[in-house]
Amino acid sequence: MTDAISTITDSSGSAREGATESITLTSLARGPWQEDAAHGGAPAALVARAAERLGLADDLRLASLSLAFNGPVTLGKLEVRAEIVKPGRRHRVVRVVIQSGDRTLIEGRAVLLRRGEVDLPDQVTVKEEPFPGPGQGRPIEKALWADGESEAFHRTANTVVAIEGGPDRVGTEGMVWIRLDFPLVGGEELTGAQRAMAAADFGNGVAHPVGWGEFLFINCDLNVSLLREPVGQWIGLESRTEIDRNGSGLTSTRLHDRNGRFGVASQILFVDRV
Repeated sequence: MTDAISTITDSSGSAREGATESITLTSLARGPWQEDAAHGGAPAALVARAAERLGLADDLRLASLSLAFNGPVTLGKLEVRAEIVKPGRRHRVVRVVIQSGDRTLIEGRAVLLRRGEVDLPDQVTVKEEPFPGPGQGRPIEKALWADGESEAFHRTANTVVAIEGGPDRVGTEGMVWIRLDFPLVGGEELTGAQRAMAAADFGNGVAHPVGWGEFLFINCDLNVSLLREPVGQWIGLESRTEIDRNGSGLTSTRLHDRNGRFGVASQILFVDRV
């Protein structure tokens, strides 16, 4: 069994100006659509990590991240390049790309914000019904959504429990808890933002109105906004997917931790029959 989603083989640059890292995606990053390509959650978390590192020196947090997937992210050797495109001590914009040779596989743009303490009136706090905890969920039937026995991000790297619907059931809505059980990078602790990005890419699998094996419903992007940093190991997804006969779909997801909702995510999907 592999012990991390990726390994770092080389790095250069600085946290003030930008950095480049050579990484290797392991078999734990594998996705559901093809054997040699990653699940979107693995590279999404790596982009979040690269963006966060350009805010550490000034105690900035990842507030939003938008990714465009230019094509499948292949397993094996890749380069992650991060640069600051808008400097600032309170608001910073970072560009991150993942490349394989001369091909850019993912383009990402992140907003980093300062951590502050703002005295707000009590009435501005939004109160919601609590999302049922992971202990109230059911283990999903992996054979119905994750064929095969080889290591994979969705099959072996994460624990998924369903509250309603879920990846093993066809439907427009689903509610699940997801816990990434392996380090993103060997020897490093996962941050809340990295866990959120890794989980958010599951949205179109959590709620899918058409069945695995009959249709493709691959997300071409991923957009995540974080009101605050999530806490704990579990990320809750409350997802809804709509598809259209024009061959596209839209997944909208509310992101939760044990303290309540902390963010939202969206994905645009390419839909077709297999």
